[in-house]
Amino acid sequence: MVLHKIFVGSVGVALLMFTSAVTVHADTEHARHTWGAMVATGSLLSDDGPVRFWIEGQSRFNDGSSRFNQAIARTALGYVVAPRTTLWAGYAWIPTDPQGQPDNIVEHRIWQQLTWSRAAPLVDFSISTRTRLEQRVVEGAEDTGVRFRQLVKLTRPLAGAGRYYLSLWNELFVHLNDTDWGADGGLDQNRAFGGLGIRFNDTAAGEVGYMNQYVNRNSRSAASNHTLSLTLLLTY
Repeated sequence: MVLHKIFVGSVGVALLMFTSAVTVHADTEHARHTWGAMVATGSLLSDDGPVRFWIEGQSRFNDGSSRFNQAIARTALGYVVAPRTTLWAGYAWIPTDPQGQPDNIVEHRIWQQLTWSRAAPLVDFSISTRTRLEQRVVEGAEDTGVRFRQLVKLTRPLAGAGRYYLSLWNELFVHLNDTDWGADGGLDQNRAFGGLGIRFNDTAAGEVGYMNQYVNRNSRSAASNHTLSLTLLLTY
């Protein structure tokens, strides 16, 4: 019962973070999605060396979570430039099966990011951030889209719950230019998550919860996707 109350409360906080970032219009289209992800990070050459690796895979389902929509394969190398601060550079391959369109879309992304975590908790919440810049190329199109992403994540152990913790994060996406394949400069989307984390052991944790994905679409109504988010986090 205690975990249930905390989970419901985390969803409420995530929704508050979402509504503070964007304004949802009355004609917003709503849909149910399910997203699954695995992210593995760790030391590459030696346990105490500065070189890091990032390997990530995602599968996303839309249309009431009944239809495969998108996959993401993302890799990167990182370098620790200061305690709790790492610079990354990598590549992502993203095939998408758009609903209502006959052809699939394949996107290639070159991306750079900076990850940072606070040394000590703030009001019992651990804080981490991820600042990412993407250069996006879609097969069959000419323009390269540039997108900025900023994520802030809060986690807090649940008192008396041992390996369980509260997980909250918000990520804002902004297009920095227009493209011939449909990106419009300005707000792209916002994602807000609230859920429960479980530490399985020293290297593995899982997070499950609710994510609201607000997508700004200039040519038609905005989308508000209510998403079941399942993530496996591996740290080596």
